[in-house]
Amino acid sequence: MGSMVPLLYLFTNSIFFPLIISSFFLTLLLSLEFERWKNPNVWDYVLRKYGKIFKTPPGKLTGDTYFMLATFIVLLFFEKEIAIPSLFFLVFGDAGSGIIGSKYGKTKIFPGKSLEGFIGGIFFNFIISFLIYKFIDLSFYIILSGILISSIVETLPLKIDDNLTVGLITPFFMNILKNII
Repeated sequence: MGSMVPLLYLFTNSIFFPLIISSFFLTLLLSLEFERWKNPNVWDYVLRKYGKIFKTPPGKLTGDTYFMLATFIVLLFFEKEIAIPSLFFLVFGDAGSGIIGSKYGKTKIFPGKSLEGFIGGIFFNFIISFLIYKFIDLSFYIILSGILISSIVETLPLKIDDNLTVGLITPFFMNILKNII
């Protein structure tokens, strides 16, 4: 589901629909966050009933909200060649590190982060880069830097949600490199 926005941007070659979709979902998620904050008793009930699905307590934004906020900001402030791969890295790197790290993660780097998860994120990002490379006008070195930056930021034990940090730090550094190279 998270790859819908960069895929749409990639194939329509227009920012209009990706921005509309991300605006819609960001507004929806922020409305739900407000409701969750305003009525914590309802959220307590949801946590008791569906606690395995919803883990974030009231007063703290969910990962989905951070993800959509990062997506919206990236679409607004970065050009297509930077936005598309960095959004894919956000989606696939997070999924890859989570899947591989939870199943095979033995070598702990930080709490909840493993070397195997780090490598899984890099692997998934390489695959998506290979698939989109011919559709974007960006050097291989900048794409490679995005893969590494997103995987490093994903692994660091930062206090801010990794959906926001990976989502914003990766395109920021890719853009700097693009302007230097």
